[in-house]
Amino acid sequence: MLDRSGRRSLLSNAPADARAAGYRYFANLLALRARKLPRDVVGERVESTFRDLCRELEPTVSLEIGAHEARFSRWIKADVPTARAIAFEANPHVHEKYAESHADSGVEYLHLAISQTDGPVELGIPREFHNEAKGRRYKKPRTNRMASIASHVLAEEVETVTVPSTPLDSFLEVSDDDVVVAWIDVEGASGPVLSSGAKVLSRASLVYIEVESEPLWDGQWLDDDVARFFGDCGLVPVLRDNQRPHQYNVVFASAELAAQPRMARLCNAIYRRAGASAQTARKPGKRS
Repeated sequence: MLDRSGRRSLLSNAPADARAAGYRYFANLLALRARKLPRDVVGERVESTFRDLCRELEPTVSLEIGAHEARFSRWIKADVPTARAIAFEANPHVHEKYAESHADSGVEYLHLAISQTDGPVELGIPREFHNEAKGRRYKKPRTNRMASIASHVLAEEVETVTVPSTPLDSFLEVSDDDVVVAWIDVEGASGPVLSSGAKVLSRASLVYIEVESEPLWDGQWLDDDVARFFGDCGLVPVLRDNQRPHQYNVVFASAELAAQPRMARLCNAIYRRAGASAQTARKPGKRS
């Protein structure tokens, strides 16, 4: 959009509604702060703060969707032994690789896709990519982290397998007494995954999720769409990192948790240049 003088208007790319604009302001503000630090430092601080909060909340249920080796579930089970830790991994090659290691871990490591379908779904495992813009072509093993029920726009060779699937709300019921946390990394499939679990995720106190601001998968929900969904569930974005130019992780917190003054202090600590660490203050209350 150009103004009367022919210059590009400040509002040319403005979101259409106030809630979307609010999320974009959050994402842009913290991105500016995050870029002043090494990417791995910010990523580690965001993840560490998320884990500290999870530990203090003492969840009764933890969910890891797109679990791969289920690193988060192993951690939560070790630090909060009473939690029911459920890890969903749809790629059969990955599940076979790690299933035996979970025999005595206490983690429910399940070969299941989460989607709106209750029954078999087609899972694509990208095996070869061609990035014309960068002039790169590269291959991936069957156990790569990019298996998805969505289709990657740069994938030239895809192995397709049929896997069992269930909606999250059909798989799990949570009560008012449950404290729920979730780690979600589903490679472009946020739309069908999140839509299948609105009831469960509306009970979540904390969610860590990978998002993208530009589409790499067909029909993909972008970061604004994910934020809109969690807003409808009563969750607020509180932390983010910078993984790649258009990919990052976001932590969403229940409104009750996000409104605590301590949350702002934790956020501020993440983006300090030197000697910063996310210090704990008082134990957060569970979701009411």
